[in-house]
Amino acid sequence: MEHKSERAFVRMVGVGHRYDPTPGSPMAVQNIDLDINRHEFVAVVGPSGCGKSTLLRMVSGLLVPSEGEVSVFGKKVNGPRDDVGIVFQKPTLLPWLSVRKNVLFPLKHKFGRYGAQDEKRANELLAMAGLEAFADKMPDELSGGMQQRVGIVRALLLNPDILLMDEPFSALDAMTREQIGFDLLKIWDEQPKTVLFITHSISEAVLLADRVLVMSKRPGSVLDLIDINLPRPRSTKTINDPRFSELTDRIRKHIYEPDAH
Repeated sequence: MEHKSERAFVRMVGVGHRYDPTPGSPMAVQNIDLDINRHEFVAVVGPSGCGKSTLLRMVSGLLVPSEGEVSVFGKKVNGPRDDVGIVFQKPTLLPWLSVRKNVLFPLKHKFGRYGAQDEKRANELLAMAGLEAFADKMPDELSGGMQQRVGIVRALLLNPDILLMDEPFSALDAMTREQIGFDLLKIWDEQPKTVLFITHSISEAVLLADRVLVMSKRPGSVLDLIDINLPRPRSTKTINDPRFSELTDRIRKHIYEPDAH
C-alpha cells in the first residue's frame, strides 16, 4: 500500500521554540525544517530533553513556535485543530465510564451528545483494535496494553487527518509494546493517517516508520532524516532483516556518537 503523496501535508520551516520568552534565553528546539507527506508515518528519536514533545505540541497547535512556521496543507497552524488526534504516554481513561463510552467521550465533550452512527463507528474501531468483546468493560478490567489501544481508538473516532503520538507505548512491557506496535500498523494500514510518532526506542522507530527524524541534544535540531527502506507489511521477520540492524546502528551512532559525523 502506498502512503506517500507529492505534496507536503505537514511542513515546518525554520521552527524554533523557547519556553522562556526573555531575549537570549535558551532554545528548546531550533532550526527545524521538516516536510511530512500525507499518510506518511514519521518517527522522532533523540536524547531525553531534546524537544521531541515540543515538536509534537507545535504540530498539534497546543504550542505556537517562537520562530518559524508550522503549516498543514498550506495553512499556518496557530491553535488546536479538529483534524488532529493525540495519543499520550498514558491513555487517561475515565474510570467511571465503560470502554465504549470512553471512546465516545470526545464527541460528548465537544457536541454534548452522540448518535447511533457514532456508536456504530466506535464499535467498528474497537473491533478493528481487537477490543470488541471488551466494549462494555470498565477501564480497570483491562490490561495496560488494552487501555492504550482504547486511547488510540478514542483518538481515531473523529477521523483525524493527523495522528500525533507522544511515547504512547513507554509504560508497556517489551512484549506488549511490540504487539501493540503491530496493531497500530494494522490500524494505520486500514485507516491511513499522517502519523508523527515520538519514541525513545530506536528499534521501535525503525520497525514502524517510513522515515525517522533523529534530533540532537538540547537545543534540539535535525541531525538526520532517514528513509526506512524496509518492505511493508512489517512483521517480526522485519527485525531479522540485515537492513534493520544497519538502520538502528546508524541512528544509535547519531545519538551516542554525535561528534563522529
